[in-house]
Amino acid sequence: MQGQRYWVDQGHIGIALLENANFSVNDEKAKFSAGCVRITTGSLGTEVKWHVQTPCFSSLFMVMSWISGAQLPIVLRFYASGWFEEFHHTQGSAVRRIEDIVARGDRHFTAKTMIKQFEMKQNVLPNLLSECMQSPAISADYAVECLLEENPEQFTVQKIGPKSVISQVWGQFPSSFPCQPSGAYGQVVSEAYHEVVTTGKPRYDHVLAAMRMPDNALFWVPYHRLVMPKQGKLNKPTVLVIAELSQVDIQLI
Repeated sequence: MQGQRYWVDQGHIGIALLENANFSVNDEKAKFSAGCVRITTGSLGTEVKWHVQTPCFSSLFMVMSWISGAQLPIVLRFYASGWFEEFHHTQGSAVRRIEDIVARGDRHFTAKTMIKQFEMKQNVLPNLLSECMQSPAISADYAVECLLEENPEQFTVQKIGPKSVISQVWGQFPSSFPCQPSGAYGQVVSEAYHEVVTTGKPRYDHVLAAMRMPDNALFWVPYHRLVMPKQGKLNKPTVLVIAELSQVDIQLI
């Protein structure tokens, strides 16, 4: 079954289009900027996509009424200083979440990277992080190795594991966006590295960051990370950073 696509404009749903209906990137951007909401539905589920900080409320109210009979699961993709992606397995859950977003739609985010630390004794680590914690030998494939330089005093990426998240998305290039130590993202995430090399103890965090993808799209990426100390070359302080994509206990909207 081929999916169908609808545009909802000022509270009115348009005629059904084939899912692969040809719209240019600029055409879709103009529709979203004008407050339109896009619905795509088929045998695999339903997608609702929109820009939060646009005149989209009347269209979202129409969507909340329409969604009661929508094909499950329902994925909400919405832009607020970056794209968010959320999956819902009941129509009621999706409707309640849209209501929450409508109520908070005027929020603007100045910080683009949020970090929340957890005590490992009180939280169950995700499978990958737990395995790397128990068997450090397997962590090399999944870890990004960062070394503390003396001048300036900042961590630089030395090695990117072939199975790491960074390698899978940006490749094994220390010059890629998430590896830049002087960028806003690099400065925020590396603050914890100093703590780890000072205490000699690993650290477990939830991270939510607006990250620029290779195609230049901006997405809010939620991930769990484990930062472990390692003795580096020439006895320079080094950390291993293992990340696992997963929902986090940080909610912006």
